[in-house]
Amino acid sequence: MEMLLKDKIAIITGASQGIGRAIAEKFSKHGATTILCSRNIDKLKLVSEEIEKITKNIAVPMSVDVSKKSDIDTVVNKVVRLFSRIDILVNNAGIQKYAPFIEMKEDLWDLHFDINVKGTFLFSQAVAKVMIKKGGGKIINLSSDSGVTPVPINASAYCSSKSAIIGLTRIIAKELGRYNIYCNAICPGGIVDTGMFENYSNTIGKGRFKIDSELTALGRLGYPEDVADVALFFASELSRHITGEHILVTGGDIMSQ
Repeated sequence: MEMLLKDKIAIITGASQGIGRAIAEKFSKHGATTILCSRNIDKLKLVSEEIEKITKNIAVPMSVDVSKKSDIDTVVNKVVRLFSRIDILVNNAGIQKYAPFIEMKEDLWDLHFDINVKGTFLFSQAVAKVMIKKGGGKIINLSSDSGVTPVPINASAYCSSKSAIIGLTRIIAKELGRYNIYCNAICPGGIVDTGMFENYSNTIGKGRFKIDSELTALGRLGYPEDVADVALFFASELSRHITGEHILVTGGDIMSQ
């Protein structure tokens, strides 16, 4: 197998489970040294050990709350001390909670933007400063199909935050392209085997797997590895003339951007 990320240094947030874990493992299989970030350091340590066992490449767990600049700066500084550079950043950490728009509390709105948007902004800014000094890099943001259409119901804060990530992706790409820094976004649809889909199913109602599968053109929902493959594309030289874009990974449940 061709190693698309050989000797690259990659940070992945929200890497203790689901999509983040799948991306970390995919990158590691393609030769990257991976830094796995999450608030759950105990789980991260287990995931890192499992990835190292599978791929034989270094996987480093680091605790971080992406809504706190001090946490992010600590991680970025530590990675630079250990490896001298950062080649790839995947902003995957995120939350999704539900409330009707008219009843939503301010703190629930703020929570979505603190983690989903501010976390992406702060981590991208900190890493971009390193990338500029080192000659460039790849930033990959996890948005959602919810960022391009208002689904699911009662998720206005989540949808709005994911739309904001698409806008932020374009700004980063536009302003930092001159430094050879790429920035693209991935917009997954329903992805099973993730905590977010489990929460969605439990909150919106049982039977969503069958209902949502039937809404897709392919007749099936996605898995974390489907998103990881797109992240690998954006992280590698295969996407060398693509920046400021977002790609839907939905099995065809939404076909408009």
